[in-house]
Order: sequence, then structure tokens, then C-alpha cells
Amino acid sequence: MNNTINVNYMTRTYSNFLKNNEAKGNASKSPSFCDRVAEKSTTATETGKAGTVSAKDMTMDEYKQYIHEKISQIPMHPTRMSESISIHISEAGFEAMKNDPEYEAWVLNDLRTGWAQPDRWAGVCGGAYSTIYYGATKEECHAEMWSAGYQNGSGKSLFDGRAKDSFWECRTEQKKRTEAQIKKEQEKKRVREEANAKAAMEKSDAHRRLMSQWAKEAVYSDSVLAKSGAAATANAAYEANFVMADNGLI
Repeated sequence: MNNTINVNYMTRTYSNFLKNNEAKGNASKSPSFCDRVAEKSTTATETGKAGTVSAKDMTMDEYKQYIHEKISQIPMHPTRMSESISIHISEAGFEAMKNDPEYEAWVLNDLRTGWAQPDRWAGVCGGAYSTIYYGATKEECHAEMWSAGYQNGSGKSLFDGRAKDSFWECRTEQKKRTEAQIKKEQEKKRVREEANAKAAMEKSDAHRRLMSQWAKEAVYSDSVLAKSGAAATANAAYEANFVMADNGLI
């Protein structure tokens, strides 16, 4: 597994987007890191051991995937949207982190602390690039940062060289696809909300028309009943008078 991890703000957005919108029609893939850990946990439980899986229970490839996921969960300050970051961890560094939980926590906290700080110059300078290196000890950790205009506008090409053999080219394409996909999803959401609002309005209008019709029919029914009652009363009075006349009472 490659020891270079490229991170930027859009990569994180893309990662969250994939989690919320699973791709349809994909071919079956090999078990994910979470699946493998779950399997190990189940096995440990069945054999009578504790169900929690530690880093020492993982293979090195599993541990590297674990670190990838841990890094992708670290919050990044919004001002770092235009900053690209390449993280390099040596094999000795991974071994040290895997075998020493305190050193692993130190590395992750070092990234967390740095990414929580605002980078006000990245947006002003048209973007920023940084490379962070971790070895087997804290003393081996060092970082470099430069703007897009560094060395007469060679900032990006310099970064591409420093991040060689990483997933950068793939992540660049992912960024473009993500931007288009996010816009597409936003447009779908807008159309859906407009359709729902229109349907609700039409339903409300239909309800008002129906209630109005019912009110008119009720008034008409009351009027008809009132007239029918008056006619019945008049007929009854006429018949009563007729009977009284026949009996010579009037």
C-alpha cells in the first residue's frame, strides 16, 4: 500500500458524499477495512477473547487503511478549502504507530491541531500546498508549505513531484467529478422542492375549492329545507282551514 496520503477539503466532501450516496451497479468488491475488523472481532468473540480489535490484531495493510480513515475524519478549518496536503509516513513510522498507541495518538493529534488553525493566505494566494512527513519518532516529523505562486507559479508542479506515486491524479479527477455531482444533486434537490411546493399549493387550492363548494351546497340545502318547511306549514294550515270549513266551524 502506498505510504503517501493526499488530503484536501474537496476530497473530504467527496468521501462524505460517497458515504451518503452509495454507487449503484458496482461490481462486487473485496471486503472493506470495517468488514475485516468486524470479522476479526467476531472470530475473537467466538474463541472466547474480547471482541475489541486493537491495532496489533491488524495486518499492516489493514492498519494503513485504518489510519487513512482516521485522517479523513479529522475536521479541517474552512479557510483551508484551497489547500492541498500530502502526508508521508515511512514504513518505520507505520510500525511505530501500530505498536505504540501513544505515538499514533500524537501523530493524529498533530494533524488535528494543525488543521484546526485558519489559513488566511491560501485563498489570497490562489491556493497553498504542504507536505507533512512522519517517521518512527517525533523528532523525524517535519513539514513544508508553499503557495501556488512559489518559484514563478511552479507551486502545483512542485507539489505533484513531492506527491509522486500517490493517488493525487485520481483525487484531482475525483474533485472535478465531485463538484459536478454536487451541483447535479443540488439541482435535483431544488427541482424536487419546487415540485413538492407546487403540489402542496395545488392540494391547498383544491381543498379550498372543495370547502367553498361544500359551503355553497350547505347554504343551498338550508335554503331548500327552509322553503320546504314553509311550504309544508302553509299546506298544513290550508288543510286545517279546509277541514274546519267542512265542519262548519268557520
